[in-house]
Amino acid sequence: MNWIAEDAINLLMFLAPGLVAVGIFRSLTSYPPPSLFDQVVQALIFTIVVHVACWGIIDKFEIGADEGRISWTTPYPPYITLPLATLLAIFLAATYGRDTFHKLLRPLGVTRESSFPSEWYSAFHKHPNCYVILYLINERYVYGWPEEWPSQSDKGHFRLSEYAWLTREEVDEAVIFMYPKQEPLGQFPYRESILIPVSEVGIVEFMGVLPEDENEGI
Repeated sequence: MNWIAEDAINLLMFLAPGLVAVGIFRSLTSYPPPSLFDQVVQALIFTIVVHVACWGIIDKFEIGADEGRISWTTPYPPYITLPLATLLAIFLAATYGRDTFHKLLRPLGVTRESSFPSEWYSAFHKHPNCYVILYLINERYVYGWPEEWPSQSDKGHFRLSEYAWLTREEVDEAVIFMYPKQEPLGQFPYRESILIPVSEVGIVEFMGVLPEDENEGI
């Protein structure tokens, strides 16, 4: 039984970089939690990449068989593999958060997808400096600057600052709100922010910013 425990420890040490990398990558991105099988596959992929990188750096890699059973042994100490796994996870999280890989591949016709987890996430990424109008399911309308918004369309909350409740007529004439950051609407009481559950939102409208010369003419 000792050899079982020893192999289990060796296997855990071998997979540790991949497990650490998956944990860091998931904590830095907004992707929904994958299934257990997908997490294991991702951990294996990260592990292979880290060990291949170590092999290229240290020029030593060993996976062998001993007496008819698989023996996982690695010459790389944790103080080498774990920092490398951390850097790899941070690098991938940064590139996925900016759509870097897919942005390079789309012009080549390789893919039409983005690296974002959903169209919802992609829309907010592409409109980082816009006021929004939230069309609520109870036929009310609120306008404001999104300080925070949910990463998924089915759970979470919007936090809007500089907000104001609009009538349908004001929504139809929303060009008057299409300025860069403006003074809060109204005077008293000062409305700092509002929190709205995404389950109450039917439509999100992003308000573009007019050029300054056009603003002056309104």
